Amino acid sequence: MSHLPPTCLRTITSVFTACTLLSCMSATPLLPTHGIHASDDPQLIERGRYLAYGPAHCASCHGDPAYENDLLQGAEIPLSGGRRFDLGILGTIVAPNITADSVAGIGRMSDDAVVRSLRYGISHSGRPLLPLMPFAELADRDLQAIVSFLRTVPSVPEIAPPSDLSWVGRFAVNVILKPQGPQVSPPPDMPPERSARYGRYLAYTVANCHGCHTQRSRMTGAFVGQPFAGGMKMVEPGGTFVTPNLTPVADGILQYVNEPQFIERFRMRARLPMQSPMPWVAFGRMTDDDLGAIYRYLKTLPPSPTPHSKDAPMMTDERTAEAGLQRPARLRQR
Repeated sequence: MSHLPPTCLRTITSVFTACTLLSCMSATPLLPTHGIHASDDPQLIERGRYLAYGPAHCASCHGDPAYENDLLQGAEIPLSGGRRFDLGILGTIVAPNITADSVAGIGRMSDDAVVRSLRYGISHSGRPLLPLMPFAELADRDLQAIVSFLRTVPSVPEIAPPSDLSWVGRFAVNVILKPQGPQVSPPPDMPPERSARYGRYLAYTVANCHGCHTQRSRMTGAFVGQPFAGGMKMVEPGGTFVTPNLTPVADGILQYVNEPQFIERFRMRARLPMQSPMPWVAFGRMTDDDLGAIYRYLKTLPPSPTPHSKDAPMMTDERTAEAGLQRPARLRQR
């Protein structure tokens, strides 16, 4: 599953091409899974479903692109993969089928293998995966919920097309890439609550707001801006976007919306066809408490100026403009 929005993938190219002095990696040792296994608990499975189609936005990458219109209408589309992502010089990758099919999907993978793929970025064959799913610090119970849900996903016997990596991409995967793991010990559980503490967990670990709303170096892909201060450029079919500043600066979005209005922005945008890189449909499925928790966390951040950029301000498509959902006029004039 891809916790990183598709439009952020281009930064991965910079990460690999900037590396020059690297040695060949040896076989990856088995990493601990702490006894996390699929459960048949209906509440846990439903929690996994909510995460996969909501804040973790797994369907944004692993959903069958043939059902794109259904996804935009809020349907739970098949997680049979097939979506292509252009990584520039690295080549093209294709999201795999993660349904329960034993041939085309992950039906033959053990629970341990699925857990390692999400927490450490390790494939079932022991090779590192591209770092597109920053779920390393998911609470154990949420990780178990996702694994439990995936075991219930109906089989789709369609094998996704293979990825087409260039020699640079193959070198990156086979030589440069290292396993990724938690920087801190993941909590056993993180019960949902409308609090800044839980909002931080969502913003960093589940929804990955931090991954796109923090400026990155184009040379290394490393974070170089203040957290959530925006300024990262995304070139999309719908236009060029620059992620907005989510800290409580004087001219930022948070100065123009209160908590109920913040939540309503997600409800309204999730009902519109969008070309924005923001996964509005997935985030529009989030509960009011979860969205409110993110708002409360963002309000605790220190005000940080948006990094200087020569790029155009964030664009909105004409359908959004007609619905009156552009950023406030003061921001649009910047």
